[in-house]
Amino acid sequence: MSVSNEDRDFLVAMGSRIAHLRTVHEITQTRFARALGLSRQTFQGYEEGTRSMPVTTLVKMAFALRVPVEDLLGVPSYTETPRRSLTSTWYRRLQSINELSKVQQKVVAQMLDALIAQAATKASDEEKRNLK
Repeated sequence: MSVSNEDRDFLVAMGSRIAHLRTVHEITQTRFARALGLSRQTFQGYEEGTRSMPVTTLVKMAFALRVPVEDLLGVPSYTETPRRSLTSTWYRRLQSINELSKVQQKVVAQMLDALIAQAATKASDEEKRNLK
């Protein structure tokens, strides 16, 4: 079965995104392939875009990389608001926070609340100065 140029371009771009995220997490191809139950050669084909993958494998990869499947596909999520969607970096940060103990999560939440309140106060003070 022949693959169209458009499909080939899609597979290459998706493979590139997977390779990028894998290297960000400092995981080798061999280790990642093994974790997914694949041979390194099969996984390499996915990253090079020379091989299409089952949807189940795509979902496993997204879960392992802690990103939405949409990030691997390179399409916007329909559940996100187009104006202010989370970047994959922020998504990963939130996932990491979620893995902390409840006590640690509370400390992080308190720090964030304090920073947000401080920023809001500063913005409010600047607005008041500008109105004078």
